[in-house]
Amino acid sequence: MGGQTFMGKLMTSTPFRDYLSRLHQQSEVETYAYARSQFTGSDEEFAELATQFADLAPDKKGTFLSSHGIAVQDSSLSLAVSAEMGEFLYTLTLAKGASSVLELGSSNGVSTLYFAEALRVRGGGMVIATELETAKCAALQCNVAAVGLADFVDLHQGDVFETVGRIHGPFDIVFIDIWASGYLDIFKAVEHLLVPGTIILADNMFTAQEQVRPFKEYLNAMPRVQTCTLAFESGVEFAVVL
Repeated sequence: MGGQTFMGKLMTSTPFRDYLSRLHQQSEVETYAYARSQFTGSDEEFAELATQFADLAPDKKGTFLSSHGIAVQDSSLSLAVSAEMGEFLYTLTLAKGASSVLELGSSNGVSTLYFAEALRVRGGGMVIATELETAKCAALQCNVAAVGLADFVDLHQGDVFETVGRIHGPFDIVFIDIWASGYLDIFKAVEHLLVPGTIILADNMFTAQEQVRPFKEYLNAMPRVQTCTLAFESGVEFAVVL
């Protein structure tokens, strides 16, 4: 509901709105099927499990999934952000007045579209998108081209740790959405690109709570970073360099 209202209010292009809706629907179907494949109970039991999951507070969802043997991350999935998360990324980019965004783990480019559309609305800027898998890179390029945002996206295919060694900052926003156990290492790899005012976002802080703990503790100990975990979606770390 929130995502539909947002897209109707701020994204006036009907083809763009419809295109995003299709991508979100595709991701939801894929994620549901992946979760179902890990659950050993019946379809009815899984449907009940899904209902219980939807009613949980965000910070309880990761533990709930783990207790039922369901992992939330897999390299084969598109792992697209939801429409609500996309709304947050889009609005934050506008509020920040950002012109440079570093996206660490772009997958099929759904989050990339939200960032790039905000840059288009602002009149310019660039999303540095990073993705390892060839198929996902192809999908990302197709998606940004389909909605006329290719000029606002610079895609770097390959290992993200090699990619960040070749790019130059500073960046207004850094969005981390790679494999959760790699959050701390990738953050350390981009620390030199951060300047006062840089916003750092990291997804899956609740759904991958144990894996991201070293990253969270590292941020908490940094005197030049103010950070907190936003209690919506899968848990979003929101930090700013002082």
